[in-house]
Amino acid sequence: MKAVAALAAGLLAVACLPASAQSLTWNLTGSAGILDAGDKLIFTKNNVTVTADAWGYTRGSSDNALEAAALGQWNVGMGVVSGTEDPAGVDHQLDNEGPDEWVLFMFSTSVQVTGVTIDPYGVYDRDVTYWVGNVSSNLDLTGKTYADLAALGFGSEIASFSTASESARTVSITSPGGVNAILFGAKRGEFTGDDIDRFKITAISATPLTPVPEPACALLGSLGAFSLLFKRRR
Repeated sequence: MKAVAALAAGLLAVACLPASAQSLTWNLTGSAGILDAGDKLIFTKNNVTVTADAWGYTRGSSDNALEAAALGQWNVGMGVVSGTEDPAGVDHQLDNEGPDEWVLFMFSTSVQVTGVTIDPYGVYDRDVTYWVGNVSSNLDLTGKTYADLAALGFGSEIASFSTASESARTVSITSPGGVNAILFGAKRGEFTGDDIDRFKITAISATPLTPVPEPACALLGSLGAFSLLFKRRR
């Protein structure tokens, strides 16, 4: 039994050595269709969970605050339907034709967000705006304005520009380490004509900063504990 315990301890030490930080990518495509306003989609990769929900800057007669919108998921990616938009047309994408639309991504652990891949359904401009931050896990944006985001834990507003195309684009995210959220959408502001930005979100990438236990590590830990317990009972 001493040999078994020693072997378990050795395997545990090797398997549970700290791993270097590794970027993870969550595929956001699927077939959920359009959800009810306020409903969320959850994605898991290597024990790290990303929760997504949709928001529109559509509250009030002047579109002057955030309120829950309907998140949608298709084989191209995720979109948003807000206000009085027609989900059967191009409006099921994230866009800034009229009120702004956003997807809030919340991570289950501290990360550095590295990229978001967008893909227009048609030829559209692909400019984006986003905020990253460390926010409450119970964050509710209802009734909040852009001016409120800093007090909620978000950093500065960041815009990233591109050209009109029907091709996918991976947006490199400027993100400090130690965040758990990103609010991402088409460039802030109400636009018309060729200036409208419109796309779906295909994937999001981030590097977890908190080590995530590997399944093998957890299994060997249990084996080591069992061996120690057996030895004590003898």
